[in-house]
Amino acid sequence: MAVDKELFGKMPDGSSVYLFTLYNSNGAKIQVTNYGAKIVSIFVPDRNGKLENVILGYKYLEHYLNGHSYLGATIGRVANRIGRGQFELDGQLYRLTKNNGENHLHGGDVGFDSLLWNIIENEEQGENPSVSFQLISPDGDQGYPGKLIVTVKYSLRNDNSVKIDFTANSDRPTIVNLTNHAYFNLNPIYCENIYRHKAKFNASNFLESDANLIPTGRTINVDRTPLDFRQFKEIGLEIDKQVEPIISTCGYDQFLVCDSYKSNELNLMAEVEEPISGRVLQVFSTFPGMQFYTSNFLDTKFPTGYGEINSKHSSFCIEPSYFVDAPNHPNFKSIELDKDETYNETIVYKFLTR
Repeated sequence: MAVDKELFGKMPDGSSVYLFTLYNSNGAKIQVTNYGAKIVSIFVPDRNGKLENVILGYKYLEHYLNGHSYLGATIGRVANRIGRGQFELDGQLYRLTKNNGENHLHGGDVGFDSLLWNIIENEEQGENPSVSFQLISPDGDQGYPGKLIVTVKYSLRNDNSVKIDFTANSDRPTIVNLTNHAYFNLNPIYCENIYRHKAKFNASNFLESDANLIPTGRTINVDRTPLDFRQFKEIGLEIDKQVEPIISTCGYDQFLVCDSYKSNELNLMAEVEEPISGRVLQVFSTFPGMQFYTSNFLDTKFPTGYGEINSKHSSFCIEPSYFVDAPNHPNFKSIELDKDETYNETIVYKFLTR
């Protein structure tokens, strides 16, 4: 159990960016950086004990600075889309930066993924090495109200799980909905795509969306749709099926509603297995739903760090969060954060073999 720290590169203004490597007693390791509070790599064993990286990440900082696929990034202030780039809070209309047509996506033009976070804690002792990053988002940042102080803590545990703890506080009412945007391929050297990966989701409904992926406010049952992953199914089986909702997104890019959601509890949301390596990913979180995305428009401008394939359908994302465009739908669970209230949410990526 240890944490190593090394220089990852320099920001355009000369600020230093660091790369942290966390090890557990099983030989697994993860790398995280304070640029965008990103996960750079996750090395876990296959059924034969061979360690490989199972997420997409860049080897060089400049590729993160010049690319914008959100690889492994912390997303905020609000993950996913806000329709028309605006919302109302306490009777006041707030207009946000629009970086996705007429909509606001993943925190705007300069989201949390594009900022240098402060390093506030580095814990090497004990069974769960961890690193914590903190960001102060000023009042008016990307149009959001309130000075927001956000902390992200990454821990690597001895059961080969990666735990992500999000906390936030604001000096006035605002909205917050954080997530992580890791791209997974559980056998990246041998699988050019994730078609043979089998997925099972604890979700019987998904959010109906318009052509711009903005929710209509309705939920749709997954029965007889390509989004029915209530039992294990190969991701590639229906990924190119010429039916909505996936035809317009060139694959999966939908928000699923977790069946067993209980507030402030870790709920099993998804399980994905890759048959050749035997690796299994289980995703737990305290959030009520998740965006399932199959890298339909992945940026191929830069090579990833360990030889992984970086192209369409080469990886998948499971992004636990509150509902998309929640501030504009009274029937969705609120993402409002009051003054002096503390935002606490957790995501766990657990890796095992079969």
